[in-house]
Amino acid sequence: MTDHRKNALRGKSGKGHLLLSEADARQKKTHAKDAEELPENQGCPGTAASEEAQFLEHVMAMAKDAETFGAMAVCIDAADTVCIPDEAISDIAGIIEKICKKTGGAVRMTERGFFGAYLPGADEKACRDAAEKIGAQTAKRTNETVSIGISVYPTISSEKKDIFENARKALAHADFFGPGSIVCFDAVSLNISGDAFYQAGQLDEALAEYERALALDPENVNVHNSIGVCHGDREDWDSALASFNRAIELDPEDAFAIYNAGYIYMQKEDYEKALGYFQRAMKTDDNIFELLFQTGRALYELGRLDEALSYLRQALSKNETPGNLVYRAMGDCNMALDRPDEAVKAYNRALKQRPDDAHSLSALALCYENENRNPEIALVYGENAVEIQPKNGLFHHRLAMMYFSRNRYEEALTHFETAIDCGHEESGRYLENAKELISGTEAQKNAAGS
Repeated sequence: MTDHRKNALRGKSGKGHLLLSEADARQKKTHAKDAEELPENQGCPGTAASEEAQFLEHVMAMAKDAETFGAMAVCIDAADTVCIPDEAISDIAGIIEKICKKTGGAVRMTERGFFGAYLPGADEKACRDAAEKIGAQTAKRTNETVSIGISVYPTISSEKKDIFENARKALAHADFFGPGSIVCFDAVSLNISGDAFYQAGQLDEALAEYERALALDPENVNVHNSIGVCHGDREDWDSALASFNRAIELDPEDAFAIYNAGYIYMQKEDYEKALGYFQRAMKTDDNIFELLFQTGRALYELGRLDEALSYLRQALSKNETPGNLVYRAMGDCNMALDRPDEAVKAYNRALKQRPDDAHSLSALALCYENENRNPEIALVYGENAVEIQPKNGLFHHRLAMMYFSRNRYEEALTHFETAIDCGHEESGRYLENAKELISGTEAQKNAAGS
């Protein structure tokens, strides 16, 4: 059996790999193994709630006056993929029961292939010794392996009733190490549990898990980074920066926290500072898709267009399914460099990835309009863009200019006015001209009628 000590899990397995990102390729998904941590499915896969509740009630009665005790969540590793023979399950149940009952404990199989165990008076070492024996005897007698999560009472920020849930979280933690693993509940277990909530979009629950993790390990870099990511997703930029900067203080070479801090400065539109963080992160790890992408974006905002394109191309080389935003950014760079053909190619690729990308629709419409090609498609794309994002002043302005060039002044006026309402002040330069042309057209009609 593999024995994983506290904080053995770092870097990518401990949540540090989750970055703040706009790239569509990184969609939040709930891994099947992580479902154990979500409120609607607490416990192990397929656990009958009544079985688990009955066992927990029984154990809490036994532990009512206990000052210390241990809990184990034991899972036959192959139980969720193959049908384990009844004989093997019976043998494993007997092994667990025999070892745990030597301490006066209790065991119950709450779901086929999954066992909960209570060890009165046991500390972490005693639980680990028992887990090692269970694993060794199981392998010898049945050729099966078991993974085991361990939790003990007392544990900081946990009540007695939490100990079995903690053991399940340690079991989910063990899943990262493969079959036959033993893990004792720690801050990393909570970090992984928080990740499951985060991937499900449950930020409040994720943050609560990360805060509990921080209580166990106040200097855990990944936990500070995780908390920062939650604040960043809520657009609480100052709180996010505080968490990322604390992570950087603890580990000045943590590329993930450094990148995330840079991302926050991108949201604050402080592109020079953002670029500085990205370049610093690059010295530690220059192989991260989001880092290359955001570096390209920062360079674009700073007018360093050729450099921006170079980083965007590097980002594409790191991700086979980069989503639309990288292609969109490449289109913007090429448009700014007066390379319309390359811009058109990039925007079309962006739209192939995501047909409702309003930015690319509007920009592609502008490219077609400027090059005097596909005028009908240009107008349709411009109209589609404002339908998708009706509060974008730039998109309304571009559409208004298209109508204006086609002598459709009333429609142009409507979109110039909307653009101004949305904060696009440049439209004010054209507003009066459109009104004058409309008045002139009406005067001509009246004169002809008389």
